[in-house]
Amino acid sequence: MIETKKESLILNVVMGAIVLVIAFLFWPHDKASKQSNPLNRNKTQIEIIVKRINIRKEASAESEDLGDVKIGEVYTVLSHTETDEYYWYHIKTNTDIEGYIASPKGKESVKLLSGYIDRISPVIKSKEKFLTFLEGEVTHDAIDCKDEYSSCTLSYDISDPDYIKFTGKDEDGNEATFSIKYFKIYNFKKEVNDNTTNVSARFTKKKNDNVYIINTNYLINKAIKNGNKSNSYTPIIDFYDENFQLVEDVFVYYNSEIYGGSCINKNDFTLKEEYQNDDLPRGSSLCISYTFTNEDNKIKYVSFGFSSDENYTNIDNSLASYYSKYYIIE
Repeated sequence: MIETKKESLILNVVMGAIVLVIAFLFWPHDKASKQSNPLNRNKTQIEIIVKRINIRKEASAESEDLGDVKIGEVYTVLSHTETDEYYWYHIKTNTDIEGYIASPKGKESVKLLSGYIDRISPVIKSKEKFLTFLEGEVTHDAIDCKDEYSSCTLSYDISDPDYIKFTGKDEDGNEATFSIKYFKIYNFKKEVNDNTTNVSARFTKKKNDNVYIINTNYLINKAIKNGNKSNSYTPIIDFYDENFQLVEDVFVYYNSEIYGGSCINKNDFTLKEEYQNDDLPRGSSLCISYTFTNEDNKIKYVSFGFSSDENYTNIDNSLASYYSKYYIIE
């Protein structure tokens, strides 16, 4: 009887030991703890606060599943991005699995332990209401780009003739955009020569007190086709103050005979009157002289040129249909 009890006790001890060995070998928490990164307060790290999250190869719920992270594990954030539904954290486990884990917006599955996660786009502001680019050179000293945590890199797009679009991007890839009115302006001292693809222009300026005379000679594109010509040209001139607001009621006298025989137009212009000519040969010069008074020095910028009817059937004529630039008058 005593031997039977002793044998039973030994059997129970052996069975208990076997259960402990099996639990030690197959308990999942041991494997999970090995893939967790060491805690490092000098890095941006997160702790998993839900039971389990899939590790994806890319920042997409449809991407390949590489494994799992589990509650209580700690990971260093290599980078992060976001979609409409999730924040995605780029991690690498101690078992060399590298990928992305998702945390739903509005109900985070992770907790930030140290460092920062920058989800705020940079802020772009301008110290000015508009920008002026002297001699056409783009500068953006008046544009300020700030980010809460990191640096901000500015780039720009001037494909729009009236507005320049700035894009600010921080180190984490967050972006912000900002558009502002701009003007390309040019210095106008005594004489200017401007050779473009469509018009060769020559300007001279005279100043007597506040009375200005601007003489212009526009050589129309020599490639213009004789059979496809505009027969109507209109002089353009506008005036602006230091805030680039139009200065109204400036009397302008137009004179087309300043260059004599070299000019195709022979008649005086009146304000916005079109010059009519039924036969404008290639390489013709359109000549206009503008005389105006800068009363009280209100005028800081002037734009001048010409426009013509757009009755063209080829690109060469179309390119020669308009010309105007902004100049500083001194």
